[in-house]
Amino acid sequence: MKVQDVLPLQAKDEARAPVLGRVQNMSKGGICFLSQQPVSASSLLLCEIGVGDVPVAIPSLLQVRWTRKQNLEAESYLSGLKFLFSLPQ
Repeated sequence: MKVQDVLPLQAKDEARAPVLGRVQNMSKGGICFLSQQPVSASSLLLCEIGVGDVPVAIPSLLQVRWTRKQNLEAESYLSGLKFLFSLPQ
């Protein structure tokens, strides 16, 4: 999975490189994301979710609800990401 900050138009000069990571688990409400870089709490992220060997990623807009450093691996972070849009049931 690749995530990138969604910045206001006037902040284009502050754009950071995308953060790569993997989905630890997923539910209809959000994703637990494992990465080697932290993502800022409350930030909006444009995510591209890759599924298996499918050549097209699924774009999603998520909000970071929390991030914490993992003690198990050096420089690894878990983040809770909330889907901002969902399909009606």
